[in-house]
Amino acid sequence: MPLVVALLASALLHVAAVVAPGWTLPEALESDPSPTIDAVLVKAPERAESAPPARSVPRPLARKPVRPLPAPGVAAEETPHELAAVATPTPPAEEPAVAVPATPPAEEPAVVVAEVPQPANIALSGKGYIRYIVTRGEGGFIIGESVHSWEHDGFTYRLKSLTETTGLASVFRPARIIQSSTGEITLAGLRPREFRHERTVGLDSASFDWERRVITYAGREAGLVEGTQDLLSMYYQLVLLAPRSGAIELPIATGRKLANYRFEVLGEELLVLPAGQQQTVHIWTRSGKDRIDMWLPIGAGEQARGLPLKIRIIDRKGDIYDQIANDLPSTETK
Repeated sequence: MPLVVALLASALLHVAAVVAPGWTLPEALESDPSPTIDAVLVKAPERAESAPPARSVPRPLARKPVRPLPAPGVAAEETPHELAAVATPTPPAEEPAVAVPATPPAEEPAVVVAEVPQPANIALSGKGYIRYIVTRGEGGFIIGESVHSWEHDGFTYRLKSLTETTGLASVFRPARIIQSSTGEITLAGLRPREFRHERTVGLDSASFDWERRVITYAGREAGLVEGTQDLLSMYYQLVLLAPRSGAIELPIATGRKLANYRFEVLGEELLVLPAGQQQTVHIWTRSGKDRIDMWLPIGAGEQARGLPLKIRIIDRKGDIYDQIANDLPSTETK
């Protein structure tokens, strides 16, 4: 019987940016045949109105030779005072104004709006639970019940299951198993962080370090690959993956070991449940010498979300243990 309980618990959780201005030369003077007169005209002082103007007699001036200007580029000799005015240079020509482009206004720094993470869209209500009855044998003798509950916000999730014997089974072989899984929700489904498996004889756990790609369990470490699940998140992940044909392979951490499980699709089946009929996809896998079958819900509505609607374990001795959804998933918490 201990093996039966252990297999039952195991089955519940296995499957699931980077030229300065120059001076112009003096202009040449026009030649004048008449003698050059060096004179300064000064305005005569005003006379009194009563005095008659004096008659001036011109006085002959001596003729003086005109000295040529120095050739361009040759330093001129000291110019006599009478020709000093000739060497006065013309003012520098003004350079054409150069249009300077106006400095464009400094651009304001772009406002960076942080992208707000969006929750993953998964076909699973924000919270809820589903109850199973646990039976043994073809006759469906009830030996216990299992309640699975979940809660998520599109970013993180919390899963929990409580399985225990009821009725006579609880009297002769009481058993209570609690499993929990917490982690993140990604576009690829669930990504576990912590898994715990509590039972009467002890505690098993597994820690998932996705940054280091390492999983720690039973005092050892192993490589962690994308898609790895634990015994509890496995059920939800299978429903989210919604296989219709072929097979799916998932690495599963049990808290004691890490192994690959291959889930093969057998086809669609109409499943009869206490709460009514539901179309399902029948898949199966093998764990050691035990066979595990699951019926995953398909279709629309709350009844097609969450967890498998039936789980069957056939152990190495041929004993059959079923978990059957006693009601459809509820959005209430348990």
